[in-house]
Formats: sequence, C-alpha cells, structure tokens
Amino acid sequence: MTRPVTITLAPGGESFTCGPGETILRAGLAAGFAMPYECASGSCSSCKGRLQEGTVDSLWADATGLSERDRRKGDRILCCQALPEGDCTVQVRLGQVEGAREEPAPSPFTATVETFERLVPGVIAFDCRPVRPVPFLPGQFVLLQVPGGERRAFSMANTEAETLAFIVKEKPGGHASRYLFEELAAGDTVNLEGPYGRAYLRTPPEREIVCVAGGSGLAPMLSVVRAAIAEPDAPPVRLFFGVNSADELFMADEMRALAARHDRLSLTLAVRDGAPGAATGLVGDVALAAMEGLAECDFYMAGPPGLIDAILRPVMRSGKVRPERIFFDRFY
Repeated sequence: MTRPVTITLAPGGESFTCGPGETILRAGLAAGFAMPYECASGSCSSCKGRLQEGTVDSLWADATGLSERDRRKGDRILCCQALPEGDCTVQVRLGQVEGAREEPAPSPFTATVETFERLVPGVIAFDCRPVRPVPFLPGQFVLLQVPGGERRAFSMANTEAETLAFIVKEKPGGHASRYLFEELAAGDTVNLEGPYGRAYLRTPPEREIVCVAGGSGLAPMLSVVRAAIAEPDAPPVRLFFGVNSADELFMADEMRALAARHDRLSLTLAVRDGAPGAATGLVGDVALAAMEGLAECDFYMAGPPGLIDAILRPVMRSGKVRPERIFFDRFY
C-alpha cells in the first residue's frame, strides 16, 4: 500500500485513516479509538477482528494469536498484524477503556543502545536513547523489531521519555532472545514502535497500590511503582517480586534501596524454592496472604501467563479489589 486508506469499524460505522506501513491497530489507536488489544505483537488474540470487506497483508503470517479454526474461516485477522491493501471494513468490539483518550499515540522510531548489562544468567538490562523523547504511561511497552522482521514487546522499567530502560528474560531457542543476548551491544541502533499497553498507572491514585511481578514482569511494575511514589499525596505502595530460585533473583539491592528512600513503599521478595531475606513460595500466594489487612486497593501485575491466570480469580474473589481496578500485562 502506497497511499492512505480508510478503515471502517463494524457494526458502528466509525472510520479512520490508515497510512502506508501502519497496522490497523496502530492507526486506530492514533485516531483515538479504544481498539481492543493486549500484547500488540500477535501472540494473543485480544485484537482479533473479522474482515468484512477488503484485503490485508500480515506482518506475521503464522502469528499464534490466530487458531487453526480462525485460519480455516479465512476472514479472521489480528489488527496488530494487519496491513491493509486498500479500504477495509473490520468488525471489532470497541472497549470502554478508562483514560483511553489520554493514551499516547503509538508511532515508529529508532533508538541507540547506550548501556547493556547482564544481571543474572538469563536476564539482561539495557537502556536506549530514542531519536526524540517518547512519552509513555508508567507500565506501558514498545515493540522492538528483531532482524528478520519479527517484533517483540518489551516494557519500560523507568518513567522518563528521554531514555527507555528494559529488563529482558531469555526465552531459550527464541529468535528474539538469540539476537538480544548474543548480538545486541551498546552503540547499536534498534527500531521500535509504541508506546502500547493498558496496564499503566491510573492517576491520581486513590487507593493503596499493590504491584505483583514475576521474572522480567518486574520492568513495568518498577515503572508503575516509581511513578506512584513520586506522587506527593499518593497512598502506600506494595511491591511483590518473585522468582523460582535464589540464583534468579535480580535487582534486589536496587529495590531495597528504593524502598529505603520512600516510606510509602514496602517491598516483599518471594523465592519459590526459598532464599535468605525472601519469603518462600509463589509470589502470587505471598501477595494474596499479605493483602488480608487491606480494605481495598488497585492491583497491578505483570509476568508469564501462568502467573497472571493463576492469581486473577483469587484476587477477584478476595473482595479487596474491584474488577475494574485490576490491571495486568501477560509476558508471552
């Protein structure tokens, strides 16, 4: 596609313009629509729609967000992967997202890797300086294009627009992991797109904030925590971070120092197999037990799908959190 086209949303008839190289999701968000999505990288099915008119190309033809049944139907698309080849009509269910109109519009940009550090085996941290400041909401993520065309989502661990800080856990055998862990170095230029994500800090905070992170899910939770404790009149913040074994525990000293500087922040480390100075058990179980004394809170969590899915129902049953005050980011 070399010219802008029109995307019409069914059944309401709303429409917006999609430019060359833009996915339907990115263009819809930029136009201010509460398009449904979660990972924005093709791994889930949250942005799935039905193509009623027109044709699209796909950034990732084998995206796992489409099932074999979807592919047999022939008219199911992932809006985060769909590049329209002309005017299209797509049936999607627009959401009612608090603050959606205030979300920064995603766009592509380049950045230079400034620092690169190996935290523990299988976990790296690196900072990028974008060619222009990229404002984002605490807890959001960007898509990083890996050589070969794949795009993977990585959350920011900081809050500043001038530098983007990332924490990444290795996925054995993954193409993106091989690039990040074996090839990426300080001074490299990377192609990014964003910001995306709806598990961001809602402001001004009115209830105690509970943040639960597993593995590299710590990145967006650190961003949420840092922004929350910067609010002068914000309520207390509780951060729970969990890993499986003591040798996987990273950034513990940095988190303890952050808690020591801010009276309103409490930190609990959880190690499934046990470790000195940490609670023993799964981080979700540890967090739920510690929430017994809370009357009500806003609940944020990020980590692997297994962690998120295991804790969602117990959190809702606890009566401590309203369903609309639960915000999460699955790390596929």
